[in-house]
Amino acid sequence: MRYSRNLGKLEQRFSALLFLAVALLGSAFGSSRLNAWAGELHHQYTQQITIDFRDPEAAQKAVVAIAPLFNDHRRAVSCRWDDNWTSDNETTRDLMEEYGIRGTWYLNDRSFSPDTKRGDYLPVAKTLLKGGNSVGGHSLTHPYLTYFHSNRMFAEMLGVRIVWEAALDRPVTSYAYSFIDLRPEPEGKAVLQRSLDTLQRAGYHHIAEYINLIDDIELKHEFSPIMPPENNDFDVFKEAINWAYHDQRLTQEFPMITNSMHAWYGTARLQYGYDELRKRLELLSGLDDVWHCNQNQYAAYRRQYRHAKLTPIERTGSTLRLRLTRPTLLDLNDEMPLTLAISGVQSDAIKRVYCPDAAVDMSDRQTHRRSLFHLGHSRHQKLPSKIAHLANPGNKTGEEDLPTDPDFPALRGAISVNEESLHLSLRCDESQFLSDIRVVWRVPIGWGVETMIHEQEGLDGESLRLSQPLIPIGERGSRWGQTHFAAQVDFQWNGQPGRIHFTCQTPGEKPDDSLPLNGFAILGPIPNDQWDTAEFVQMMQQDGDCERWTLADGSEVHWRIDSRDGYVNHQWLNPEYVRTMGTWDHYSPTYVMRSEVYSPFARKARLLTSHAALRSVLVNGQLVDSETVNLKAGKNQIVLVYPGSALSVETQRLAGCFVRLADPETGQRWEDIRYHAF
Repeated sequence: MRYSRNLGKLEQRFSALLFLAVALLGSAFGSSRLNAWAGELHHQYTQQITIDFRDPEAAQKAVVAIAPLFNDHRRAVSCRWDDNWTSDNETTRDLMEEYGIRGTWYLNDRSFSPDTKRGDYLPVAKTLLKGGNSVGGHSLTHPYLTYFHSNRMFAEMLGVRIVWEAALDRPVTSYAYSFIDLRPEPEGKAVLQRSLDTLQRAGYHHIAEYINLIDDIELKHEFSPIMPPENNDFDVFKEAINWAYHDQRLTQEFPMITNSMHAWYGTARLQYGYDELRKRLELLSGLDDVWHCNQNQYAAYRRQYRHAKLTPIERTGSTLRLRLTRPTLLDLNDEMPLTLAISGVQSDAIKRVYCPDAAVDMSDRQTHRRSLFHLGHSRHQKLPSKIAHLANPGNKTGEEDLPTDPDFPALRGAISVNEESLHLSLRCDESQFLSDIRVVWRVPIGWGVETMIHEQEGLDGESLRLSQPLIPIGERGSRWGQTHFAAQVDFQWNGQPGRIHFTCQTPGEKPDDSLPLNGFAILGPIPNDQWDTAEFVQMMQQDGDCERWTLADGSEVHWRIDSRDGYVNHQWLNPEYVRTMGTWDHYSPTYVMRSEVYSPFARKARLLTSHAALRSVLVNGQLVDSETVNLKAGKNQIVLVYPGSALSVETQRLAGCFVRLADPETGQRWEDIRYHAF
């Protein structure tokens, strides 16, 4: 396939960052999980279009179709800019505006900074919208998200969306993964699918990532392939742009070309200054027949293009009537109109295009044989002009002293979990009137509800009380850790559209000793130049143990239980990870992990760990060179040497090590195994 061959050639020239992304995207694993959530939220409505022609012959010949891109452009161009810190986002925004280019800023929590210099990023974020830009989600705390259990994934993804919607009063629909952390082994495709399902439930329908993301995934989201990031030289960037612009598969399926990834130009983090950024923006602005848009606009248009349906109703005399079925604004979260193309007749044969409930604008890109017009959304479709967040972090279940938000002072409400049901209470002052109420329940992938959407015509000085039973879905592992629940409530408030996100948290299920998280003792950290795996293995086999390791300065490193190295929140970790360094740093020392593993009977097990090619494993004192290990009935001693390295294609996961003793045939975790740190 020409597309794959061209991509392979380009990958050879991309930076280590792209190589890392490709490496993380390498394998297939398992089948798709629950994917219906976003599809079931996909509501549609209809519009009627009337086209009057010069004569009946033109009305019979005319063919009307939805254009693949706005204004029937060949390609779309945008930018993906990540992070709140260290980037000169404002200067980059000004240069983009100078060249007529738009983009999306993928932000973390308002106060997040990796160096703990807390400050509110809202004043800057407001300025970034200038020039037609938008804001997307990039997680709350910029983690390697695949380290976290599913409930924390949901909190990171939904949480950042709520933060910026409420702060900017703008819908957030697009997401970019922090650290390009997508599908580390050994979970691979399974953990990527878990995160994609979580994104859907959190309310996103667009992703901007490397094209490799979708090689073996049935993607439900709209998708923007990103180009080589800022640390590649201009020749690599130019070659990638030329390839992407001319590639037929991308043109037809993913017509967006996205500049990426950090606005580091002119800062200490990048060798290039603003002159380099200008060269790239000039190249993008010079591409022929492109639509310059932000990622929200692109996502809304492509979602409509893929799901809208245009049906002729009748041709009577000189008139053609059509019915358009399209997604609602509340599911698109952007007011992008649709471009429709009339072909088969000359442009001067068209007298009028009319829709009774929406604006119709004729395009200035008319040709002799093809005419374009833009159809807006129904005037009855509205996006929120104000967005609020009402949190119930303590999961209070009473209705006394319900919280309020300054955007909607006459509304009080909260959601809570009680007796395995999710409850929403919303009160409206007698002087106020709510109408067109739509409630979307948002729950993590370990849970389902009977009805995801509740709609109600109005609420006049009354209380709205809704309940949904929480239904466990899938494996128990999807419900580990603190659980976050939400309800997105859209409404008309005295005739003005609004939105409130209600949230609450519950403790969730605690991992037991069948999971390795707290079941290993740690020997480390040990500087890599002071570690010798062969010597360690020899000591273990000769003496039966190695209780300490002596460093060059004479100090000793001893085994530790319940180690908490680093800053990563231990309660957020996927309990199939054993904590080592506990940070997202790109350089790691060596760690050794030891556990007494109980098996109820003798059997073979498949030992799945992060980057198996780099580890060393001893089981009951014997060095094991394969994935398959022999467990005896009762207690077994398992020791894993996890050598340190720098972040690269072949590095292990640096903050911790994934560990699973599994069925050799299915790869499923043995749930009757017990881990004990000693």
